[in-house]
Amino acid sequence: MVGLMDRSPRGHHKSAILIVEEAVHLLRSAPITLLSSFYLGSIPFVLGLLYFWADMSRSAKAHEYSSVAALGLAILFVWMKYWHFVFAFRVRSLLAGKAVYTWSMGRVAAIVTTQTLIHSTRFIIMPVAALMVVPFGFCYAFFQNAGAHVTVETQNTRSTITWAWRQAKLWPRQNHLLIGIFWIFGIVIFLNVSFASFVIPQLLKTLFGIESKFTLSGIHLILNPIFWVSMLGMTYLFLDPLVKTAYVLRCFYGTSLESGEDLKTELNDLMNLAKVSATGLLAIFLFCMPPAADAKPQLPISPKELDRSIEDVMNQREFAWRMPRDSLQNKKQESKGPIAAAVDWFIDLLVKGVKTLKNWITKFFEWLDGLLPEAGKTQKPSDADWMTSVRLVLIVLLVLLVTFLTFVFVRIWQKHRTGLSKNPIAKAVQLPDLTDETIKADDLPANRWLAFAKEMIENGDLRLAMRAFYLATLAQLAERDMITIEQHKSNRDYEKELIRRAHEKKAMLAIFSKSLTTFERVWYGMYPVTRSDIDTFATNQERLLAFVEK
Repeated sequence: MVGLMDRSPRGHHKSAILIVEEAVHLLRSAPITLLSSFYLGSIPFVLGLLYFWADMSRSAKAHEYSSVAALGLAILFVWMKYWHFVFAFRVRSLLAGKAVYTWSMGRVAAIVTTQTLIHSTRFIIMPVAALMVVPFGFCYAFFQNAGAHVTVETQNTRSTITWAWRQAKLWPRQNHLLIGIFWIFGIVIFLNVSFASFVIPQLLKTLFGIESKFTLSGIHLILNPIFWVSMLGMTYLFLDPLVKTAYVLRCFYGTSLESGEDLKTELNDLMNLAKVSATGLLAIFLFCMPPAADAKPQLPISPKELDRSIEDVMNQREFAWRMPRDSLQNKKQESKGPIAAAVDWFIDLLVKGVKTLKNWITKFFEWLDGLLPEAGKTQKPSDADWMTSVRLVLIVLLVLLVTFLTFVFVRIWQKHRTGLSKNPIAKAVQLPDLTDETIKADDLPANRWLAFAKEMIENGDLRLAMRAFYLATLAQLAERDMITIEQHKSNRDYEKELIRRAHEKKAMLAIFSKSLTTFERVWYGMYPVTRSDIDTFATNQERLLAFVEK
């Protein structure tokens, strides 16, 4: 089985070529709604960027509304990143064989906020990483992974950054090979799109006499910067779905190193294949079995049912043209009752309503077109029609986006206000019960556990103070990605994991092992604890945290 091959973090059973092939196969076999979620967010942003570029570079009054135009472009960027997250979520759902479900407004708001905060830094980090050369591949994978953090219900910036960076550090050779492959793909697509955009209008003019802006510009089209920006935008629309699918696959196999989700998916596929094969073999076996000697032939259906089925088939549209028109009308009038007449009336009413709605929409767009400036309509350049159409589409998109974002931020403000209206003092007083064996070290940050331990020392409960110190140690190690807090792990599991991830820090490992032995002897062995014991444990804990901070 392929999934049972090398699963270590340093090696992986999927090469870069196999990742690309699997991404292509996944996109080809996926439903049309998968790509529609990507282009629903990307096409408005690309069109807005092209319009912004052309308007800011050519308009004489660009300085008057440049800030508003930049704000609209930023809103389109936020809209695009949200739908990129939806695209990644649907790809992950196809990989895991799970159905896509609807999200609450709270999760939508968390997704929009997290993706906006992370990807807004991309325009600064990526150029700097490209100048430094070495970090570029890791930073590129980080931002791609941040849009694919779809494995949890709640979204926050800190968890997404930690998860995305952890995935970016996996298999660097595979990551850099993927970047090289996508660069080659991008260059080929860019050249093909540019050549087609220049040659096809010339062919249409030669064969059919169709004149266009491309043919009128001639060789000057190549000198137009807007043309090359448009070609880059089209290249991005063609290539980016493949890029995002490939990095969703990387994240899927990366998280499967701990969860084994890829093996579960392959086992489910094998079980489904086995069920289908067993069903097919059983059907063939039953079909090939000879009938019993004393078995009597049975008719599959009765003669009355056969006559009724034949009559239903003959009344279908493809056979009705052979029958006389009068007899068909008489049968239709005889068979139609009050319920059928009511259904026909409802269908006619629905058709009239659709036509009325269509007329209203047409009048609305005519009214909106009338709001545009009248100056220059009698004498305008040949490209004013499409510029006006693009401007109208952008106006409608901006109105919809502003309405949607206003609704989202109002809900966030209401939720925040509701949270502030609760009693903050009572919420701050609520602390985990240290006697509860189900609490985890990541329930509180390390500094809160340390404050909790000092409070227990002041109260004279040294046994609980020692457990608070130990949980602070685990929390600090988890914050530095040296261990991963899980409910099912034991203390010895944490020790083995720390040895595996920080094997070069011998002194820190020795302090942790000593502290772990002391803690288990006190907590599980019920040995008495003195003040000197707790002071020694706290000192070892401080030394351990000092090693962690290095």
